[in-house]
Amino acid sequence: MAPWFEDGTSWRTFIGAAIPLLLVLGPPLDPAPVLSSPATPRLHAKPAPPPSRAAFHSTGARYVEGEDLRRFVERSAARLYDPQVMYYVSQALEECHAWGGAADDDEYAAVTVISYVDPRQWSRSAASDALAAPCAGFDRSAIDSRYIFTLLQEAARQGEPHARARMLLLRDIAAPKSDVIAEIPELLATGDPSVVRDVGAFLARGEVSWPYGGVDVDARTASIAWELAACDLGYPCGPMSRLVLTQCAFKGYCDAYRYDEAIAREEDPARMAAAERLRGELVHALRRNDWRWLGLV
Repeated sequence: MAPWFEDGTSWRTFIGAAIPLLLVLGPPLDPAPVLSSPATPRLHAKPAPPPSRAAFHSTGARYVEGEDLRRFVERSAARLYDPQVMYYVSQALEECHAWGGAADDDEYAAVTVISYVDPRQWSRSAASDALAAPCAGFDRSAIDSRYIFTLLQEAARQGEPHARARMLLLRDIAAPKSDVIAEIPELLATGDPSVVRDVGAFLARGEVSWPYGGVDVDARTASIAWELAACDLGYPCGPMSRLVLTQCAFKGYCDAYRYDEAIAREEDPARMAAAERLRGELVHALRRNDWRWLGLV
């Protein structure tokens, strides 16, 4: 879901299930323009062979480290036949659909700062600005969410693992997981933390519990554990990661230096302790491809 970096410019990475792609009702027959610019990127019909791992890292690094996502999207327009490029462009657009500004916006509307004199309020404002900065070139109202879905769907159709994992989160919550459970070991075997995070969220979504090592674990605890396991596998969860900045901007947890520390502020201590135990067991099972322990076979 693959490049991953700890901090520095790498804090700006996608957050798999947090951005509301579920608002998308379905792919349009003729994808609408993403931007009002005449240079809008389009899907290309040309099929591409699976890119090398080196090419994948290069594309992902440009997205993760990019400080100007509009420029990233425009530069990628000529390579939209590549499913990995489709995926990262969809993530850039998805991110800026949530964080981009509008022509008359002074700040992101969802973050309300009461007083810039209060250090915590100032920190919230700074975190919000840091999250929104890469999308400064986008007017979010001009980004067509249907086009985001179309890019993601086509990348998944061509086998791109991040897109396949992401599409699992867009399935009907009532649809039986048994229909796709056979695909999950292949995705988890990539060892990619973003794929792991999305797959974990999918397994917990809509469930009361899930068996791990033959023991049923409640879905909320398992969901936390999958997130933290992704952190252990390399997903950015440090002080300048997007996850921690979001906790600061929206919840005021600006003195937390790790994602697990931030979410522990509002979780039941017993549940958090159980999630921490499961976290290590998940990482161990993933590293040895123990699909039976993970309840997948």
